[in-house]
Order: sequence, then C-alpha cells, then structure tokens
Amino acid sequence: MADALQLYRSILRTHRLLPRELRFVGDQYVRSEFRSHRAVTEKRFLDQFFAQWASYLALLREQTKAHQSPLAGGAGPWQLGRRLDPGVVDRLDDAKAEQLLELHRASHEAASQPGGDVPGSSAPLPPRRK
Repeated sequence: MADALQLYRSILRTHRLLPRELRFVGDQYVRSEFRSHRAVTEKRFLDQFFAQWASYLALLREQTKAHQSPLAGGAGPWQLGRRLDPGVVDRLDDAKAEQLLELHRASHEAASQPGGDVPGSSAPLPPRRK
C-alpha cells in the first residue's frame, strides 16, 4: 500500500510541471482511477494497474525533463503522451473506451483554452474495431 501511495504522490508531483489546464485534467483522472481501484484485491490486476501507472510516470518525467532544467529555462515545445496502439483500444470494454474518449475530449478542451496550446495534443484517437 505504501508503494501505491508513493506512486500516486509522485504522479501528482510530476503533474505540477504541466501546463495548468493539463495538470487539472490529469490530477482529476489520476485521483479518480486510484480511488476507483481502492477496493480491488486481485494481485494480478493490481500489478498490471500499478505497472501501467509507473510506465506513465516514467514517460511523463522523461517528457517534462526539459522543462525542469534551470539551464533549459522551460524552453521548447511540450511533447506529451504517445500514440495508443490500436490493438489496445480494440481490447477496451465499452466503459473504458467511453472513459478514454472523455479524457481525450477534456484534454482537447484544455489545450484549446488561451495559454493551453500543447503541441502534439491534437492527435486523434485510433478507431475501435469490434
């Protein structure tokens, strides 16, 4: 449980480096996901859940590195996230697919706000094949 709390806190701390609008969306999503998985006890599922969040954290840290460096002065365009593998999207159940679509919409709304322009954030979701 301590590792889960440490991972959660690390993600929220790393979100502090994001543009305000993306931080808000990201923080809400992380809180919601961790809250909704509190009662899960199946080790196999939890291992996968935490591995995915650890992977997200590593990617986010790598992508925000230039903005953390005092030498870089936060310069350079934001390059956040990565393209989803269409195979992963195909395997999502309807509830998760809807949740992903809502997150996609929210991130686009955040990026379209004044001062919220995030290069690379306009990539479309891959289509789901049923």
